[in-house]
Amino acid sequence: MAVITHLSADDIAHALSEYAVGTLDGFKAASEGIENTNYIVRTCQEDGKTAEYVLTLIEEANGSESNLDTVVTILDTCVAAGLPVPHVIRTVSGASETRLLDKQALLCSKLEGMHVVNPVRSQCAAIGRFLARFHAATAPLQEDVAPYVRDSNWLTSKTDTVKFDVSLLDRADLEATLQTVVDLLSRTDVATLPQSVIHADLFLDNALFNTYGLTGILDFHQAGCGYCVYDLAVAINDWCRNGDLIDRERAIELLRGYSSVRSITQAELWFLPTFLLYAALTFWLSRLITHVRTDLPAHYPMRDPNELKDLAKRHTRSPFSVVRESLL
Repeated sequence: MAVITHLSADDIAHALSEYAVGTLDGFKAASEGIENTNYIVRTCQEDGKTAEYVLTLIEEANGSESNLDTVVTILDTCVAAGLPVPHVIRTVSGASETRLLDKQALLCSKLEGMHVVNPVRSQCAAIGRFLARFHAATAPLQEDVAPYVRDSNWLTSKTDTVKFDVSLLDRADLEATLQTVVDLLSRTDVATLPQSVIHADLFLDNALFNTYGLTGILDFHQAGCGYCVYDLAVAINDWCRNGDLIDRERAIELLRGYSSVRSITQAELWFLPTFLLYAALTFWLSRLITHVRTDLPAHYPMRDPNELKDLAKRHTRSPFSVVRESLL
């Protein structure tokens, strides 16, 4: 979660007036993530009881193709399945969203827990189990959810956008990596891999844990229909990474957690190394896009694209592979 648009107390109170959640009692800006503006707000009811919510303002500057109706449908489906995701609060008129400063706004329940900085194996396993349960719960939505937007066309377009703003060596690496991933996605055998609604952004700052385990998964604004193994690759690249290396033990635990709910096919394991490269390229590009723009405000949150560049290079030099026996 992050803050891109700064809100005043009056702004937040105006948004809360659309809901039957009480009056504004306090608020603070969230500090994690870079996609949308998030504020944690505390409200007070007439009986003195307080509650906390997360107010999200959907930003357009990040280039996200988020469809808020789809996000709400996915969250509602996950809540009904008992998954630890935010509950979307409806306005007094029954709408799932409101508008604030001429932007779409969403009010959700605040989940307990904290972000993990240095994940351990049990937490990686919990992320794997969540992804498998999420893929199963949202399977009925596949026909109603648009394909994951960061496909070959997106990758090619964004590479063309940034390639003249990076060094010649990085440009060569970008174009070579792009060709490898485009070739992967054009294969007929890859097209038969299991697909579902995927989160597509399950980084460390999109999960919450307490001392007992996983308490929440956040930020479904990149969700779309895509390859289940890509969702696993995105998670492995962040939850199991030490610098530009993938920690094998943590990666195995994440995959074991997933396979305890849904068996990973042999084909998915075969193609996992290149999907790890695909995931690294995707977020290398998404970070480069913001770094080369000159029209963003000075306080716009950015992340270092070199982290994913180095990871992509590592996946190219030393592909990370897993054999089925290691998941048993």
